[in-house]
Amino acid sequence: MQNDRPDLQTEQFIDELSGGFRAAQVLLTANRLGVFDLLGESEMNCELIAGALETDARATRILCDSLVGLSLLERTALGYRNTRAALKHLLTSSPESKTAMLRHGARLYERWGHLYESLKSGTPVPNELLNQQLVAGKRDFAKAMADSARSSAGVTAEKLDLSQVLTLLDVGGGPGSFAIEFCSRNPQLSAVIMDDAETLGVATQNIARAGMKGRITTRSGDVFNDDLGSGYDFIFVSNLIHIYSSDENRRLVARCASALAPGGRLGLKDFFLDNDHRGPQWSLLFAVNMLVSTDNGGCYTLEEAECWFESARLRYEERIDLTEFSRLLLARSCKCHSLVCSAAGEDSRYSSHENLKIEP
Repeated sequence: MQNDRPDLQTEQFIDELSGGFRAAQVLLTANRLGVFDLLGESEMNCELIAGALETDARATRILCDSLVGLSLLERTALGYRNTRAALKHLLTSSPESKTAMLRHGARLYERWGHLYESLKSGTPVPNELLNQQLVAGKRDFAKAMADSARSSAGVTAEKLDLSQVLTLLDVGGGPGSFAIEFCSRNPQLSAVIMDDAETLGVATQNIARAGMKGRITTRSGDVFNDDLGSGYDFIFVSNLIHIYSSDENRRLVARCASALAPGGRLGLKDFFLDNDHRGPQWSLLFAVNMLVSTDNGGCYTLEEAECWFESARLRYEERIDLTEFSRLLLARSCKCHSLVCSAAGEDSRYSSHENLKIEP
């Protein structure tokens, strides 16, 4: 009789996997509609919520009840109110808000809905197939990345020793979350954030808000075709390599190596796979995100990254596990820059970061 139990557990496991879209879509839709912001710290009945959101009353009741089931709303004598979790993470005004990242998630949900077509064609999902109401610009994407990086920047800064670093380049630094956190913890450090001009508009606002104008500057451009500067003690590349092919990443690493000071270090932070491609699970699934979103992107193994380092004459030094799926690999430049791989000067296609990057 005990032999029947694994079958029941397996069936339940499959059911849970196949039904995961339900809770995700309820949360993403409620965020899109502004349910949590509307309620704020007040209580409202279903009719008032539907009137304010211009939604159908019956549909609104069903949505709000499902949010109660997910512990994001509570039923009260007057109707509904936000739970503590919703107040902390689902209000736009909250310091720990995830609303921009959830809007980004709604866009990704659209792409994942066309996974079948991507598997047949081997190409990303065209924007024309997406709900045009969800199409967003680079500034919206940068705000989503700021939501995502809020906690991971702190974890990275805590585990990465930059106490002897004076100059840092943050390639594809987006909203500036990492550069700001690094500089706030290391008073001797100055940083340069490199990204496209529109994204750097968000970074500039965040730098000013953090009081870091004198220590963090911005540099508009892309890592493949524009001047990176030179003589950096540390170059940080976070959640960028999954956008590109392995060959493109080899060139990216080589270009970064050429911009390091002798003895400087390069840090690649990403969702690296185990060498046997059996985990981490989160990273294996994130590679699917790259399938539906990019021409050649994916998640790469630790061995592949070590090959990029070797090609650029960098010495692999250390792996830092930031979370169970986010890893930071450190490599150091040779003392003599004449050894740096000539691949640093090669051309490469440059793709927009929009809708692709995501922090743990």
